[in-house]
Amino acid sequence: MPLKIQNARLSDRPGLWQIGIAQGRIIELLEAKAEVEKAETGGQPAENIIDAAGKLVIPGLVDAHIHLDKALLLQRQPAQTGDFAEAMRETLRLKQAFTIEDIQSRARRVIEQAIGLGITAMRSHVEVDPTVGLVGMEALLPLQQDYAWGITIQLAVFAQEGMTQQPETIHLLRQALKMGGNAIGSAPYVDPDPERNVQMIFDLAEEFNCDVDFHLDFLDDDRPLLLPFVIQATIDRGWQGRVCLGHMTKLAGLPPDELRSIAADLQSAGISILALPASDLYMMARQDTHNVRRGVAPIHQLANWGVNVGVATNNVQNLFTPFGDGDVLKICTLLAQVLHLGTATDHQRCLQMATSQAATAIGMTDYGLTVGKPADLVILGATDATEAIAAAPIDRTVIKRGRVVAQTQVDRFLRPPIQPDPQQ
Repeated sequence: MPLKIQNARLSDRPGLWQIGIAQGRIIELLEAKAEVEKAETGGQPAENIIDAAGKLVIPGLVDAHIHLDKALLLQRQPAQTGDFAEAMRETLRLKQAFTIEDIQSRARRVIEQAIGLGITAMRSHVEVDPTVGLVGMEALLPLQQDYAWGITIQLAVFAQEGMTQQPETIHLLRQALKMGGNAIGSAPYVDPDPERNVQMIFDLAEEFNCDVDFHLDFLDDDRPLLLPFVIQATIDRGWQGRVCLGHMTKLAGLPPDELRSIAADLQSAGISILALPASDLYMMARQDTHNVRRGVAPIHQLANWGVNVGVATNNVQNLFTPFGDGDVLKICTLLAQVLHLGTATDHQRCLQMATSQAATAIGMTDYGLTVGKPADLVILGATDATEAIAAAPIDRTVIKRGRVVAQTQVDRFLRPPIQPDPQQ
């Protein structure tokens, strides 16, 4: 059934707008006046008409980097030191007991929460290694279909524990891709031979014609950037526009001239960068005794120089990130605070980083609030981008392929004390 959203505000243009939807896509985007639109329906919205009443409509949020298989583990294993070494060690231990049912139970909670928050697409990394085997893929593949009505889920086959020291891992990665993995990636900084690790991942990408998604340059040690090697490999393999890099915290420590030079190389190679501030702020610079570094990739500067950038959740309530509920809009608020993004233009850009630009980072080019694009939209309880970023409003109506799939509203009741009647 066609759907029409009336009296909507958009983040990048003034006035009120009408959004027409048919067959799951946006078919019209017209400037409109509230009083005219209400008159057409006699003041009573029809079943297939949503009156946004001046609220902001944005493309569906995109969580371009999350770990569903490791979510909600914190109560099972609370942090003792909170550092990266503990997170790696204890999560590896926990993975030994992972089952399909366990992963699905935790993942369903995160996915259902995500749909309610207005996340209409996500890419989840799925760990594949000799410890966990293919259990993560076996658990998450069915959920792609189970929740396709509300969210598009990509699965990035992921080697967290290294590859060159574990020869069997490459065979498991290949099996996972055959099962239906959408992308391939690793964390080269934990591998004894990070450059060989990168090449092995590109080999698999070529074999299966899939995108590449690395966790890269994350640890705040003195090792040189691996990024130049990845940029060159991207160009050599002809993989421009098909590589996404998460974390990239070491970019925060580069002098401006060096950062700008790297940005030019990233732009030429068509590589996207995702900042993951909730995790990176928590993990980085633990050895700093004063003047502690933030360690969040300066994606606002990269964007100024033409690099496609985005922001994502990464982890939800585990040893890598003990906090959060998976709300990408709250991550936008955090990013704006950390990177000093205070203008209205900055806030519009933050929304783009969590919607259309995040979609581009994971290969979803058919995305956004324009005619012809899929009708994946969120009506927020805000009137502009600044209000949306400032408070991450709870009130949200979520539309997936032209169908309302979730609505969240908050009712607040204040109960002041009753004053006695002075006449009695």
